[in-house]
Amino acid sequence: MSNTAVDEHCKSIQKHAANISIEQLKTSFDVFTVGFKEIDIPDTKSALIEKILVTLANLPHRNKILLNSELVKHEFFIILRDNAIIHELHRKQAEESVTQKFVLDATILFMNLSYNIDDSNVDELKSLLFSKPLIDELVYCLQEIGTNGKYLNDSQLLRSVRSLLTIFKNIINNHMTAYDYSLIAPIFSAVTQCLCSPYAIGMIKSLDQHFYQKLDNSQTLFLHTMPRYLQWYPDYGDPENLIKILRTLLHEFTAWTTSCQPDSYLQCSSQVNAMIRQLTYFLIRPVESENINIFSEEFYSDYCKLVLQWSSFLSSALKHHSNIANLKSKVQTIVQVLYNFTLHLNVLNFMKTIPDLISMLLKLTETDHDEIQLNAYRCLGKIMVENNIKAMANPGKIATVYIDFIRNTIDDPGKTERFDSLLKSLKNFVQHDQVKTELIKQGILPLLMKCVVEVRFDPIKVRQVALEILLALSFFNEACLILKQNEDFMNHSRSLAENANSDHAGLQRAAEGLLWKLEKENEAVAKPSILYSHKYNIMISYAHKNQELCLQIHQELVKHGFNVWLDRECLHGSTMIGIANAIENSENVLICMSNAYKESVYCQSEAHYAFERGCRLIPIIVEADYKPDGWLGIIVSGKIYVNFANTEFGLAYEKLKNEIIQQHQTDSNPLPTNSTENDSMSLEHAELLSNTIEDLPYSITEWTHDHVKLFLLRMELGATILPLCTRLDGDRLLQLYEMCLSNRESMYQSLKFELNERYHTLLPIADYLTFLHEIKVYIPSNTIKSPSSFFRLTMCDLM
Repeated sequence: MSNTAVDEHCKSIQKHAANISIEQLKTSFDVFTVGFKEIDIPDTKSALIEKILVTLANLPHRNKILLNSELVKHEFFIILRDNAIIHELHRKQAEESVTQKFVLDATILFMNLSYNIDDSNVDELKSLLFSKPLIDELVYCLQEIGTNGKYLNDSQLLRSVRSLLTIFKNIINNHMTAYDYSLIAPIFSAVTQCLCSPYAIGMIKSLDQHFYQKLDNSQTLFLHTMPRYLQWYPDYGDPENLIKILRTLLHEFTAWTTSCQPDSYLQCSSQVNAMIRQLTYFLIRPVESENINIFSEEFYSDYCKLVLQWSSFLSSALKHHSNIANLKSKVQTIVQVLYNFTLHLNVLNFMKTIPDLISMLLKLTETDHDEIQLNAYRCLGKIMVENNIKAMANPGKIATVYIDFIRNTIDDPGKTERFDSLLKSLKNFVQHDQVKTELIKQGILPLLMKCVVEVRFDPIKVRQVALEILLALSFFNEACLILKQNEDFMNHSRSLAENANSDHAGLQRAAEGLLWKLEKENEAVAKPSILYSHKYNIMISYAHKNQELCLQIHQELVKHGFNVWLDRECLHGSTMIGIANAIENSENVLICMSNAYKESVYCQSEAHYAFERGCRLIPIIVEADYKPDGWLGIIVSGKIYVNFANTEFGLAYEKLKNEIIQQHQTDSNPLPTNSTENDSMSLEHAELLSNTIEDLPYSITEWTHDHVKLFLLRMELGATILPLCTRLDGDRLLQLYEMCLSNRESMYQSLKFELNERYHTLLPIADYLTFLHEIKVYIPSNTIKSPSSFFRLTMCDLM
């Protein structure tokens, strides 16, 4: 077959590129294959390949039509792979010749194919490109680049290597097997070698000290393509490999980033912005697992410098918002990067100290860009504490935005990823009581129940997360009532909780935890305890992220003869029934306080139950600079903390041990079940209480069980009024107050009798009058009902 036939088919493809059929292309491929096989002269073969590649580049939509299975399996593609890429890369190593342009054209063609991978063609594309000779040649090129700096001036080759890495990155994200990973493992090692080389450091040092420069091919390969490839590989989470890269690059990258003026970031090109985004993502968000603390501790100083610089970028963006083209893409990058920093707990604590960061993020919640608004709320959910929510944010607006986003994405298949991310970030906000109240008022519960009931939702990303959010909301009686009244939801939850053979242990645990809260907790709280019959001296309640330190504490306690209960699995271990049993049978409960502990609904359930049972709580700090607030601040108010995070371990442990021993020796006559601890009424604890308590909600109707306890402890009524109100929220406490108003003397006698009968404690008239006087400031003027409506209520109705 003559070259004339090949030329005619090339012209036909160029002419009919927009409407060409698969059959026409298959016929052309047949002609190209025969034409290539008839040629013996290497240069002529190269010219033919180049001509065909130029022709195929005219096909629209990134050559998507070529991904038809009949075409991908065609022999012509194998010819292109073997002769245009493998052969030429091998020849270059031997002859050190200039890279032919058709090598780049061929890799770009295959890269465009990889952008359109789906279930119908992934196997054919892997069969074509997961070729050991191709992988070997790519690995050799990378090794030469990383070891000797070879080819760094060969732009055609560098661009070809970038295309090949992109191809493998795109395929890695689609149905990989263990064998597939074993084939490409050498690529991962070679890329790691490059990023740990002096040449990678040189790429950062060669950057100008501003952001509006243009990157060359070697800088783009090292600082964008390579990190982007590694993050998609499963061994990306291997701490040993990552620490090696971080130790090589992070300090230099931090020095360069902080040397640039913040305003210049707003002028950077899309190419530089993509590089900064990718490299920053790679260096500051290496893993989302228990290994994350490894990175936080060693690289804390650089992370803090970087987060300050990114905060400066945000400040500049907000000042110049009307004058910068493509500003939204810059702001989107900024807020994504800031969120990534919040994944490091000690960096998160540092971020809480940055002036104006919260106010700047709040401004972003007003933007009309969905991604920016969502990521701003994700950051705020991590950074804000209870006082920030009260003083600076509108809880109603936060709830409205989240509910609107959920309604707009819950049934849209094209927004699945956004919906999943939205639910995950909402978990951060439901640790705040003000936001919980607004979410319930504005109708979040039916949406979350839908996520649990409908099996079309992802069991881990959606159904489990929805159950955990509902568990957090169930600390409010209104939410409990709505959930329990939905029979379909309750049946589905029971089914999930009883599915012991489920592959999704986290989903089962979430269902069990919620059902415990809805159906069993009140009964368990009311169950009497037997004094001096504790099975354990100590029960340790902790978050999985703090496991290492907590296990060390456990080991020391056991060594010194204490009988200690600890759930070693923690994340997927004991059910709430088992944990509740451990709490009931423990003399002391260690509350291991950290951001992770406060954010965990399971930890909240444990701490809340121990508090409800009147257990002796010993709070210890296991995260540097952590200060408890919100529900956790309420539970540990008035107690002395043992700080393991900012104190040498031996000294902190001795203090803890002495506290346990002292409590055991002095607690010879403890209050019976459901009473508060005697020591909560000491002068020392009262002083601590006044220093640590946050303001209560202004209206008693917004109070939770914990707010009621907080109020009574604050008024030094913990030994008298509190035992009578252990399970009252604000609404029920208001009813009790109204009953007292209806007949002060008879209610005093009733309360006095019950306190003496159940707890063998007297109720001083001064405590009763103090209660009636101090609570008035929290009573809305329009809520007091006629006294006659309460005559038939008894204390049993309230308890």
